Amino acid sequence: MHTMSMRFRLLSAVALVTTVAACANSPVSPTGAVTLTTASLTSPANGSSIANLSQPVTLTVTNGKVASSDAVTYTFEVATDTGFATKVVSQDVAQGAGTTSLKLGTLPAGTTYYWRTKTTAGGSSSPYSSSLAFSIGTAIVVQAPAPVSPLTGATGLSQRPTFTVTNAVRTGPVTSVSYRFDVSTSSTFATVTASATVAEGTTRTSWTPTSDLAGGTTYFWRAQAIDAGSGITSSFSTAQSATTLVVIDLSRVNYQRFVNIKDWPITDTIRAVSQDGSPFANPEGTMCIDHTKRGIWPTSPFFGDPDVPVESNQWYFAFINGTWYGGSGENMRPNQICKQGQMSENIGPDGTWGGPMDTWRPRPGELVGYMMTTPARFWPSMKTVDERSDMVIQPWVDTRPTSSAIKK
Repeated sequence: MHTMSMRFRLLSAVALVTTVAACANSPVSPTGAVTLTTASLTSPANGSSIANLSQPVTLTVTNGKVASSDAVTYTFEVATDTGFATKVVSQDVAQGAGTTSLKLGTLPAGTTYYWRTKTTAGGSSSPYSSSLAFSIGTAIVVQAPAPVSPLTGATGLSQRPTFTVTNAVRTGPVTSVSYRFDVSTSSTFATVTASATVAEGTTRTSWTPTSDLAGGTTYFWRAQAIDAGSGITSSFSTAQSATTLVVIDLSRVNYQRFVNIKDWPITDTIRAVSQDGSPFANPEGTMCIDHTKRGIWPTSPFFGDPDVPVESNQWYFAFINGTWYGGSGENMRPNQICKQGQMSENIGPDGTWGGPMDTWRPRPGELVGYMMTTPARFWPSMKTVDERSDMVIQPWVDTRPTSSAIKK
């Protein structure tokens, strides 16, 4: 009996020593009964700088050693300070095969973060690992460019207007900025008429279409800044609307009884058109077209009369029922630029146009085309050199009192 008692006490002492030794050699909680070690932090490496656009960040650890069949989890913590007083992430993740990872959400940019982990199994946990640091780069922000010209309400644009914006304000590591310009006949830009992307200018960026826009048409335009390196785009600039100058395509004009002058060379430039279709004007129905070839073009005798030399003709173009009509008007003597009697109510009926312009009565504000040519009203009679001026399109003027309406 005494021998058995001694043996029992000896075995108990051995067991106690074994347990104490095990607790001294494994990083478990004092109350834990599972042997485990802290995982090794793998990625991102200490001091890593991560571009804001490369988010989300994935934290990865090499699994710790766990002598247990219990489920193993890893607690990931991310903080903005080394003491982990300000935590932005604290999440448990089930152990993976060999490594365990946590994909973070999007973290605020321009900040340094610290991360660590601990291993848990069977109610026991390892100490937290030493922390590693990584930083998220500054966010790239590109604001919308500001429209400069043409602005809403502009008129008389050429068919290839130049669109200009002030360069976009931006922050962050922007690389190379370009600008996309869109032009549309719709305020919603459902259909884009013309578009191009161009490199940024010094303080402003401009673009001119390489093909003509339609004349006499209102267009909407906008621009967007693009950072090539990041792919970041700004919002579009505030859409602007502007109207191109009315253009008369001479190849589509109905010349009624007159010669087609579309291929006549342009050797003359109109300086100014001044007219008033009012019978109360002084002189009444004034029509003056000043041009550079006045007194220079050769003359032709009016139907053989040398006392009446004809140097040029005034031309008018009227838009009637969707079609432009043109015709040669008054015969002009050398250096003459004005005629009278061109009142709104009789310029059509008195013109012997030989077409719809016979009943034409232009209204105040109606767009009318003006041109000068060498003698053409009775062409080829009195023909000289077959030349013409450019064309000017402007609103018809009639200054008569409102009460004196133009008779239809």
